[in-house]
Amino acid sequence: MKIKLVVAALSLVSSTAFAGFSLNSLTDGDGLPSLTSSKTKSLGFTKVALPYANTVNYFGYIDKDSKPDETIKGKDAYYLYIWVPAALDELGVRMISPVGDLAKPEKSDFVQKGFADKLKADKEKWFDTWIRVERMDVISPEKIKDAKSVFSVLDTDDDGDDTYEEKRHAKYNSLTRIESQVSKPEKALVRGLYRVAFTTYKTGKVEGSFVATVGSNVPGITMATSLEQLHKAVNK
Repeated sequence: MKIKLVVAALSLVSSTAFAGFSLNSLTDGDGLPSLTSSKTKSLGFTKVALPYANTVNYFGYIDKDSKPDETIKGKDAYYLYIWVPAALDELGVRMISPVGDLAKPEKSDFVQKGFADKLKADKEKWFDTWIRVERMDVISPEKIKDAKSVFSVLDTDDDGDDTYEEKRHAKYNSLTRIESQVSKPEKALVRGLYRVAFTTYKTGKVEGSFVATVGSNVPGITMATSLEQLHKAVNK
């Protein structure tokens, strides 16, 4: 998805106009807030967070027909697999629930089968997102379908989203920004297979719509909810 960059235009405005300004408040073309990175740019006396060069979204819906992939702390959890085609300097992962009227999938987005019908049936249902970002033990695309082990857990997050002022419910959206640490193999963001395990922080079932956004400095990231789907998409 294309992100509206306004840094050049903003540089023409007096520094007093930047008071309280943040690129976090900007939205891209379909209404999703821009996913900003940990990098900032100085504009006058103010620093603003810069969006990731490349972002991709996955629109999904969890209901009674969704089979959980794991149980985390007694709660059903689900997987979202991510193929990263090249080494990264930073990986951003955000999950917002519900989708509601916030955004509609574009051609470049990944969408769960039946998402539109499920959203139409109940667009308000949501869950308190909690995510765990993991690196799998696969670095070759032809081995995606055979992945079995987690190489390392990169980060977890509950209510870390600072890109969207959630007014539909209390602030319960997740976001983590993970910087590559090349000196630590378990923390290096190499080419390969990654996984987001997600559930609800609160007691209860995971139910409702969500949109997961992944930001990075490289194009070509692919997402799917199963290894088989991801393998086919990457190796087609």
